[in-house]
Amino acid sequence: MTNMPYGTDALIFLAFYLIVMISIGYVAKQRRRGHSMAEFYLAGKNLGAPVLFLTLYATQYSGNTLLGYPGEAYRLGYAWIMSIGFMMGIVAVYLLFAPDLYRTSRRHGFVTPGDWISHRFGSPALTLLSGVLFVVAIANYLLAQLMAMGHIVSGLSGALIPFWAGVIVLGGIIIFYETLGGMQAVAWTDCIQGLLLFIGLIGMLIAVVPDTGRVQAASAWLLANQPDKISLPSGNIIRTWISTLILVGFAAAVYPQAIQRIFAAKSTTSLKYSFSLMAFMPLITISAVVLIGILAIPELSGLEGIAADQVMPLLLRAWAEESTWLYVMTLFVLTGIIAAIMSTADSVLLSLSSILTKDILGRFWLKDTPEGRMTTVGKRLSWGIMILLMLIALTPKLTLWGLIELKMEILIQISPLFVLGTIWPRYSSRGAMAGIITGTLLAAGLTLAGFGKVWGWHAGVVGLAANVAVGMAVSWRRVADVERD
Repeated sequence: MTNMPYGTDALIFLAFYLIVMISIGYVAKQRRRGHSMAEFYLAGKNLGAPVLFLTLYATQYSGNTLLGYPGEAYRLGYAWIMSIGFMMGIVAVYLLFAPDLYRTSRRHGFVTPGDWISHRFGSPALTLLSGVLFVVAIANYLLAQLMAMGHIVSGLSGALIPFWAGVIVLGGIIIFYETLGGMQAVAWTDCIQGLLLFIGLIGMLIAVVPDTGRVQAASAWLLANQPDKISLPSGNIIRTWISTLILVGFAAAVYPQAIQRIFAAKSTTSLKYSFSLMAFMPLITISAVVLIGILAIPELSGLEGIAADQVMPLLLRAWAEESTWLYVMTLFVLTGIIAAIMSTADSVLLSLSSILTKDILGRFWLKDTPEGRMTTVGKRLSWGIMILLMLIALTPKLTLWGLIELKMEILIQISPLFVLGTIWPRYSSRGAMAGIITGTLLAAGLTLAGFGKVWGWHAGVVGLAANVAVGMAVSWRRVADVERD
């Protein structure tokens, strides 16, 4: 039991899950009705409300959330409870543009985010620029998932399975079933992982929250040893909270994999039902992972930097020895975390290959290629991307929350194309291009100069403010010039 902290039952449970994932890939391949890009990348645009909800849930709550958020709560203390609002902000931003975007996608047969951008703005240059930014951002996101795989498998096995083996084995399984079954396989695996994770976290809350002594003991220890983690936040921290709410809300709402799930919805009713449920999920999911991070502070004191991202598996290991109930819930949570990481990774990989294939290669170098051939090109790109990022993931240098922030800084600059592009008819391609260039250069310049935050505001949020201001100004000027002519 010392060498295998969760016993052989945990590995058997995990092995069974992985076999199921591979089997789903085979079944999904048999269910595919053709080789079109819409069939492979959007499951034929036929995802009903239950599957759509669970696949959105699985996409939003990734390895970053389930390992990075407890790690950040461990570093910051009770201040990190504000992250519940961050995740709720994503749903609020969805509601600004998703229903109209869905209806437009149905009329015009969108497959990728670039299809919307091309349709709305009619600018190949803008489509290419946004495609490149999407690729840079979500390649980083996939890298974070691969790192999370290594962390969780290493923690699950008590380091008997090394970090690199977790990255390579789980990454290989993902690329296998994803290229077999496409979005259909991804959606079905998301349903399983969502249920596993939800059951496990509910079980953990039932076991831990009624035991107020555990929370009181942790609070007393913090008050005596690390009072900064229990004290009222400073004005600078409050500004950072607001900044993070904007950063996460707008950036995560335009994840390309989330946009493609909007396109894949079976109906407007399915979409609205899914978003209604999503609005309440942070209260359960984020409350549980933040509480685990806080309770880990006195029990696992001394962890720094990347090591803090291991607090979830380390604390669950200790709890698993307390009772049979907690042991079973620990198995659900840990397998659910691995499943969440894998399902998010396959979703991101699917989006990456579709953007590279259709929005970049398909629009500029493979214009007349048949769709079946394009789908094949996308599968081959998936293998190349995964192999490259697995190699990079073997030498982690950033914390998982650091990788979250990095991708958000980039993605938030694309959000006006969807939010303003949907709700403001006068938003022009010239204004959008000027805004994105201004915002991206400003955010990148501040970050490279060592100003990741300016007076508590993220460089990406400062860039977004400039992005929107320039984009609206140029668009208004363009409209005024046309009216004068």
